[in-house]
Amino acid sequence: MIKLSPTWKPQSLNAMRRLERVLKRNDLAWDRWVKESGYIYRIGSARIFFLSASPETNIVGATASHLLEVDEAQDVTIPKFDKDIAPMAASTNATRVLWGTAWTSRTLLARELRLARQAEEQDGRQRAFVLTAEQVMAEVPVYGRFVAEQVARLGRSHPMVRTQYYSEEIDGESSMFPARRLALMQGSHPHLAAPRPGYTYALLVDVAGEDEGVQNEEALSGAGASLANPRRDSTALTVVEVDLAGLADEL
Repeated sequence: MIKLSPTWKPQSLNAMRRLERVLKRNDLAWDRWVKESGYIYRIGSARIFFLSASPETNIVGATASHLLEVDEAQDVTIPKFDKDIAPMAASTNATRVLWGTAWTSRTLLARELRLARQAEEQDGRQRAFVLTAEQVMAEVPVYGRFVAEQVARLGRSHPMVRTQYYSEEIDGESSMFPARRLALMQGSHPHLAAPRPGYTYALLVDVAGEDEGVQNEEALSGAGASLANPRRDSTALTVVEVDLAGLADEL
């Protein structure tokens, strides 16, 4: 078996330490396993290789006999996988497993998830397994309390909450101007081709103010009700039309 992580230090090293803990606690394996070359674990003739999938590593030539596993696959580049990693299973057609959390549809993990679902539609065999926070909460109550705290602190629509805990891709939300923010920039006033006579226009900049939400959901036409975290710092530019004559009369 071959197990790859996006980095050698700390991810591959952490994975190796986890395996060692399991081997030492296993009654059948605790005195039989051997570590070779600093990154290979062997029991009898069975071996597992731990490799780094970072772009600069030279890992060409390894062969996966039974399993090729890519951990945190959303952080592994597609060129690295296609050129150096996928061929490791070519001569054996070894099973490929990619783990990770969602991010955008442009990651390796997202691409392979789409391909797995397409294959499922063809033969009915399940290949894609997606878990959300609710399913994990049912098995691990303390995890549920942690996620609840994160949702309360950041908001359910926060990119980290959506991806890390609910396996949702965030293509639009990962940009500087997601749909909700664009909706906030739309005014209800009529468009002006030129300044109106007798009026002055002031541009007001609020640096590091609060990222305010939207109160009128219907006005957004489905764009969303509010931003993820209404207390997040945000710089806002507001254009104000000032009626100088009317203001002078009031004064």
